[in-house]
Amino acid sequence: MNLLKNLRDLFVPYRCLHCKTITHKNQKFLCLPCSLQLSHTNFTNYNNNPLEKLFWGRVEIHQASSLYFYYKDSPIQTLLKSLKYRGLQNFGTDAAKTLIHELQNTSRFSNIDLVIPVPLHPKKKKLRGYNQVETFGKTIAKSLNATYIPDGLLKIVHNKSQTKQSKEERHNSVKHIFKANPKHNLNYLNVLIVDDVLTTGATLLACINTLKKAYNVNISIITIACVV
Repeated sequence: MNLLKNLRDLFVPYRCLHCKTITHKNQKFLCLPCSLQLSHTNFTNYNNNPLEKLFWGRVEIHQASSLYFYYKDSPIQTLLKSLKYRGLQNFGTDAAKTLIHELQNTSRFSNIDLVIPVPLHPKKKKLRGYNQVETFGKTIAKSLNATYIPDGLLKIVHNKSQTKQSKEERHNSVKHIFKANPKHNLNYLNVLIVDDVLTTGATLLACINTLKKAYNVNISIITIACVV
């Protein structure tokens, strides 16, 4: 068995997902130089951090954090694309475990009752086969002794990709695309919304407003990466 594994490693070596160089089999996802390019935000134990300030004057949130800073053409972009389009759900789990380690050193996020992912439209989920933040959200929920509700929010409009939209276009395109699932009563609960990346905040703002319109609820946010 070990011989077959060694032959596999010889002829089909492990490669860094970002730079494609051959790397050690125990090095997950990225080679060491690319791993060192992952820039941690350190927002988890930081009140009034830049991510929370992004929502000031727009909507009330309880707490917000993100694990990594997001940059184009960087290892974190490669990892998130692989998570989203290539089924690299193990990265979602690993990112959650890294964030859980940060949560152990703070009292923030300690009172979360429910974890809800930013949803995909049913057509997109059927095509992709999974929600890219599912493993991330489930792992965090388990650590916080919270309930993971995959359908707490519903996406009812199949909107176009926001990649090439301006900030204003993004906010306008997502205003009315979500709906609170009436089968869940979230009144007076502390809800954590999770997503893969926050850029302008338009999607998360729409999710927060949707839940707050339907329930008397406290909302916190955690994403794998962010642009702030």
